[in-house]
Amino acid sequence: MPLVTLTQGHLKLLELCPRRLQYTHLDQLAAPEDPEMLERQRWGTRFHLAMQQRELGLPLEPLLAQDPELATAIQALAEQSPDWFGLESNPTEPEVLRQSEHRRSLAWGSYELTVVYDLLRLTPHSGHIIDWKTYRQRPKKSQLTQDWQTRLYLYVLVETTDLDPAQLSMTYWFVPPPSAGKPKAVDRPGAVTLAYSLNKHRHTARDLRRLTRYLDDLLAAKNFPKVDTALGHCLRCPFALRCQRAARPADPLLSPIPTIDTIDEIPI
Repeated sequence: MPLVTLTQGHLKLLELCPRRLQYTHLDQLAAPEDPEMLERQRWGTRFHLAMQQRELGLPLEPLLAQDPELATAIQALAEQSPDWFGLESNPTEPEVLRQSEHRRSLAWGSYELTVVYDLLRLTPHSGHIIDWKTYRQRPKKSQLTQDWQTRLYLYVLVETTDLDPAQLSMTYWFVPPPSAGKPKAVDRPGAVTLAYSLNKHRHTARDLRRLTRYLDDLLAAKNFPKVDTALGHCLRCPFALRCQRAARPADPLLSPIPTIDTIDEIPI
């Protein structure tokens, strides 16, 4: 099937391994399921649903009453940020838009760049993106800055509003699940806020042009090359056996928690 919509996950895989992009999004092959990964995804879905309900003004009590782990995590987050992320209305800078699971698209040549913001807040002179991360491994700030999710989310927001890059920022809130076997023990949530700039915006535009031209060539040639084995990615890839890079499927226990930009945001 043709690849028209490009997300941060597509861009990450295109840089990481074009063949894996082909298997995952063009051929739509299902990778072996990792039970631990599925559990992390279920936890992420539960947390995102709770935050969406809160943003919609719906009561959380019925949901939290049935989910003690979620209730513990939400309480820890509230204690860490009592003002709920400093996003309360400012009478001198009224919000013109505040929405959870907000989708935006930007035409880019023959493609459509698509993003889904967990929470977006716009005022006449500022834009702030909040994204929830629900795994334990917290990347360094330098990693987050270079991450395609950060870059694409901020880029699309500039291109679809009248705001300048310097008026935008993005905050990742990390809220891990309760520790295994300790339902009342939760790692303390934490936030990382990243500023944007015109220089970063121009750099992202250059990389988008480079990657989409590369993708054009791959689609025209119908040839998506495998990644260099020297990089070591094949050892943890679920398609290593299909690519004849392994004698047996990759051990899921060797697979690290995926980086934030390999997982596409899906509206709940």
